[in-house]
Amino acid sequence: MRRILFVLLCVMMLPLSVGAQDKKHTLLNKADSLLTHIFRAKGDTNYVVRPDKKLTLRLLNNVSGTNFSFKSNETGNVEDRYKFLFKDPLRYTITLSANYRGLAVALAFNPANIFGKHTSTEFNINSYGNKFGFDVIYENNGQFEASMTDSDGTFDLGEVDISEKSLTINGYYAFNYKRFSYPAAFSQSYIQKKSAGSVMVGASYHRSTLKINSEAEPDPEYDDLQKIKTSYAGIGIGYGYNFVPTRNWLIHLSALPTLVVWNENKVVLTTRVDKLQSKFPEYSIVGRASVVRYFKSFFTGLTLVYNYTSVGDRDIIRLSHNKWRTRFILGMRF
Repeated sequence: MRRILFVLLCVMMLPLSVGAQDKKHTLLNKADSLLTHIFRAKGDTNYVVRPDKKLTLRLLNNVSGTNFSFKSNETGNVEDRYKFLFKDPLRYTITLSANYRGLAVALAFNPANIFGKHTSTEFNINSYGNKFGFDVIYENNGQFEASMTDSDGTFDLGEVDISEKSLTINGYYAFNYKRFSYPAAFSQSYIQKKSAGSVMVGASYHRSTLKINSEAEPDPEYDDLQKIKTSYAGIGIGYGYNFVPTRNWLIHLSALPTLVVWNENKVVLTTRVDKLQSKFPEYSIVGRASVVRYFKSFFTGLTLVYNYTSVGDRDIIRLSHNKWRTRFILGMRF
C-alpha cells in the first residue's frame, strides 16, 4: 500500500517538476536571447561576425615590463650630459577567462606570489570594442636596476632604492567600426572575415611619481632630488589594420600617437619644488600587434601592446617611459 501511495505521489508531482524545468529553460532562453541582442555584431557581416558558438574559454600567459629614462643637460655642455636608465624585473601572470555571448569574466594570478616571492604590483583593465575601447594600467614598482651614461661611457649601478607609481589611460574611437574589429585581434569575441582598416582618434592620460628613497636625513644645504611628479594628457589620430590572408589567420597592426595638450610636471628638491620645463613635442604612442591562428573549435595567438611617452625639455630634463605587455593565448569555443 505504501509503495502504491508513493508511486501516485510521484505521478502527481511530475507535471509540477516538468513545469518548473520548462520555466527554467524559458528563463535561460530569454537571457540568452537578450545577450545575443545586446552583443550582436552591429556592422557589415561580410567583414565582421560573432562566433557561431556561444561560449569562449581562454588561457592567457602574460609577460610585461617597464623601464624609464631620465636625461639631464642643465649646463648645455656635452661633458655635463648624463642619462639614467631604470629597469624593473619582468612580471608573469596567468589569466583564465570566459566569454558568453560577449559577456566576459576573468581571473588572473601571479605564480611568483603563490611561492611567496615579492614582486611589483600591476593592475590592468582592457575593454576593446569595435567602435571604441580603452586600457587602464596601474603600476607600483619598487625593484629597479639602473645604469648611467655620461661622457665617459655607460656604468652599471645595480639595484637602486627607487620606487615609481604610475597610472596610464588610453582610449580610441574607430571610424570604420562596421568593417574593422579590434576585439577580433585581442579578445577573439568577434571574427574578422575580410581584411579592413580604420582611421582612429584617441586620447591618453598619464600620471606618475618617481621617488628617490633614502634612509639618510635630507641636508637642507643641498638641493638633492627627492621626487619627480608628472601629469599630462594628450589627443591624437592613428590607424589600425586587420589583415586576413586566409580564413584561418588574422594579423593586426595599429599605432595611435597623441600630442600632449596639458601637463603639470614638477621636480621636488630638498628645499624647493620646481616646475619641470616643457618643450615641443611632448607625446605618447600606443602601438598594438596581434597574430591569431584559428582551427575548428580551437585557436591560438600572440598579442603585444606597447606604450611610450616622452615629456620635458630635451635641453634641460627629459623623461621617457616605456611599458609593454605580451600575451600568449590558447582558446576554445563551445
